[in-house]
Amino acid sequence: MGGYLPLLASGVSADALTGTFADEMWRRVYGPAGMAGARIADDPRGLVTDFMRGYAPDLTGAGRPLAYGPVGSYAPAGGTLASLDDMAAYVRTHLRRGVSVDGRRVVSAKNLTVCWKPHIPVPLSPEFDPDVTASGYGMGWIHNRFRDGTSLIWHNGGIDGFTSYIGFLPERDLGLVVLNANNPAPTGPYFSLYVLNLLLSERFGLNRGVPANAHAGYLAALDGLRDLGRRTAPTAPGATAPYLGHYEGGYRLTRDLNLHLGPRTMPLGVLPDGSHVVTGGLLVENKVLLTRDVDDTPRIEVVGFETVRRTVGVESPPHMTEPPVRASRQW
Repeated sequence: MGGYLPLLASGVSADALTGTFADEMWRRVYGPAGMAGARIADDPRGLVTDFMRGYAPDLTGAGRPLAYGPVGSYAPAGGTLASLDDMAAYVRTHLRRGVSVDGRRVVSAKNLTVCWKPHIPVPLSPEFDPDVTASGYGMGWIHNRFRDGTSLIWHNGGIDGFTSYIGFLPERDLGLVVLNANNPAPTGPYFSLYVLNLLLSERFGLNRGVPANAHAGYLAALDGLRDLGRRTAPTAPGATAPYLGHYEGGYRLTRDLNLHLGPRTMPLGVLPDGSHVVTGGLLVENKVLLTRDVDDTPRIEVVGFETVRRTVGVESPPHMTEPPVRASRQW
């Protein structure tokens, strides 16, 4: 929400907020930073001719194409549609302390470096951060400090079928952008982790052994999917029939035994304990529980994310025509 606050403070109405945000991002950031192809968007089709489809593994480990995920009003949290060249220009603007590749001042060096300053400690992993001595979250950036004093300023992201990473080492005047068409769960981040640490280990002798750990983690994630797949059975229509219908938050459970959220389709399988699991899509391998609330209303719990109640069932009675309105009727 913080990304919208400056516009609200300047008097932009709620109805105009998302469109104005997209315009201002171009005027204040994309254009000045040399990000010629960047824009706020969900779907590249119709905007560019050279684009990629995103993929996610199913419970066999095979990649399956996904629909483009919606961003909508979440845009300030990462709604930029951009190319590798666009993101490289953005990272170079940071390395140049706020000056773009064509020499334009985009932001002051002081304000930029304030964003990098860590405030909230971030836990370290012995497996993937062996030479990092401190890590903290700033304003949109994670700041790692290595044993030799080198700083790594970075952030990653992911949406249906895509994983991204941008980072730079200010003292080394070196940046890195990694974009891949692999779903965040459960394998996407391993590729950028591998590339980053290959660079760190070969150029600076830091985090040696982490590329091998990243590769092993990727293979283990695929093995975990396949193991889960061997324990997963098709969902019985009779067991899910009482839960079919529309739910809060835009969720739908349909007769084809898929859980839908807008353009997202998440097929369900059943585990030996009777719980359900997502067998493909954005939340592959995530558990789903079909239960009832205290008032017997069906509900869906997407474990670790949210729980929603049913609003309209598939057996709802047909719409009844309102009787004629009489003058004495009170509303």
